Amino acid sequence: MSAALTLLLATALASSPTPEPPDATPAPTAPPPPTPTPVAAPPRGAALDLAARPGEPTVQELRAAATRLAAADPDRARSMIARAGRSAWLPEIRLRIERRFGRNESLDHGLASPLPPPIELDTVNDVRYEWRATWDLARIVFNPEELQAQTEALRMGDVRMEVESLVIRLYFERKRLRVEGALGLAAPDPAASARRELRIQEIEAELDALSGGLMERTRGGSVGAVPPLP
Repeated sequence: MSAALTLLLATALASSPTPEPPDATPAPTAPPPPTPTPVAAPPRGAALDLAARPGEPTVQELRAAATRLAAADPDRARSMIARAGRSAWLPEIRLRIERRFGRNESLDHGLASPLPPPIELDTVNDVRYEWRATWDLARIVFNPEELQAQTEALRMGDVRMEVESLVIRLYFERKRLRVEGALGLAAPDPAASARRELRIQEIEAELDALSGGLMERTRGGSVGAVPPLP
């Protein structure tokens, strides 16, 4: 009985269909999104080149001209301190000129003579020259005027720092406004563009005054709008 049951189960298993393996073909995938084409950026410094006028002075030239006009350049301060130290070697010179005029008249009555007594006349006309040179040894060792020169040099340094800071701030504010105009970043409002151009001209006038007319001499007095980028 059990053998017959075992044979029946084996026959049933042999006659059952074998399951087919799943299809190994991969499912179609969605195509990748298109890669955006990068926009070519302008070369580095192209906007700055457009914002600069030909032949205009650099910020270093404007700083040097402004400090020279304010009489606060470093060479002047160093020369002042050096000359104060050497001034003690110069002596104090005194020159004196003395001139003396004199006249003496005398009458001799002691001679027995029928003639009138002679009259003696003596004159004095002397010129005396005197000069004196005096050195102060204490001033040669330490001259108090050096302290005054150093104080004045420090004051000149403060003036130079203020002038150069003002020139740098105005120069790069003007540069920023011109770059905005060249790149088209400014507001499209005509009134805002006019105010920006007026501010640029105001800054140029201030820089011209601070530098002793350097802006006007180098750019030939031409003030115009910045051309936009192509």
